[in-house]
Amino acid sequence: MPLELNGSSRIVLARPDRIGDVVITSSCLEPMRRALPGAEIHLVAQSRMAPLFCEHPALTSFVSMSTHIDAVWRQERLADQLRRLNADCIVHLHSDPEVEWAAAAADIPRRLGFCEHGDKWLTECLPVTKKLGEKHEGYYNFDLLELLGVPPPVKLKARLKPSPEAAVRLEGKLPADISQGRYAVLHVGAHGKKPRITPELFTAIARWLVKERKMYVVLLGTPEETEAIDAILAGMGSAAPWVHNFGGQTDLAEAAYLLRDAAVVFGRDSGPAHIAAAMGAPTVSLMIDSEPTNSGRRWAPLGERSWVLDKPLERSWFETKSGFGRRNLDQYSADEIIVSLNHALDAACEVTTESAVEA
Repeated sequence: MPLELNGSSRIVLARPDRIGDVVITSSCLEPMRRALPGAEIHLVAQSRMAPLFCEHPALTSFVSMSTHIDAVWRQERLADQLRRLNADCIVHLHSDPEVEWAAAAADIPRRLGFCEHGDKWLTECLPVTKKLGEKHEGYYNFDLLELLGVPPPVKLKARLKPSPEAAVRLEGKLPADISQGRYAVLHVGAHGKKPRITPELFTAIARWLVKERKMYVVLLGTPEETEAIDAILAGMGSAAPWVHNFGGQTDLAEAAYLLRDAAVVFGRDSGPAHIAAAMGAPTVSLMIDSEPTNSGRRWAPLGERSWVLDKPLERSWFETKSGFGRRNLDQYSADEIIVSLNHALDAACEVTTESAVEA
């Protein structure tokens, strides 16, 4: 049975984990606003996510989690922030003991979540079924939201509203040839120690984009990807002037605008892939883990022009997770990725032509 909430209820959504997870969570916001038009809706997430949501029409506020090194300090500060909201309910979309403790310390009366770490700090607790990978992560969020009377939509739609000031900052960083011409974005990185697409594969794709599609290429990644980006640039030969290194040069909001205006975005499943898809860019992503808990069925980026390459493999006995991921990545050839990129580019051109005819 749905929890009883009045028209002016104050609801907090907590998603304290990675970029892609938070972008997927944005698909909850508009269904919540439709179901609870008079409610306050607050989103708790890592502070670096704030510029992606600063003008989101469905949100009342964004609550930034501290990055302070001391866990007790972080918990106490978040508890103070939650206490000031005087919330009626918090929905923990990802099980995080620090956030669950802070919500209980803030005396939020209704605290919903999944029982991954037990129910010590929760008032309502659902069993964890996510690892079965039977549906998209966005729909798992609605297992909890239906307790508030918020039904899942027929189709999930991620929506971000980055800071407009970020677009101005990005314009000042873009070389003239990029700002005036079509470009592709290759995202070189991955979260943590996850396997990366090899520089050799990126180089082959970048050379094709320059030679066959007459397109500039932007390399995006964190400062940790410097070695890989240098290897790609070194392999470009005479095409090197067509390639621009933006590794570590943008915040998330600036990256969102860079991705939005790209002719196509390519990389492995990652935070930037989710941002690109949510911003409407044609996006091709490699899904490198075919086990149900991490498959494309659960984690595919949400977007009208998002395509995934997902070739299921069986994990061998005693094979490490990183080894399995590496083997997944190594099965993709440049030629089959190029076929997908061609499809994404041609499909985007068809949509653009149709829009022009309608106008």
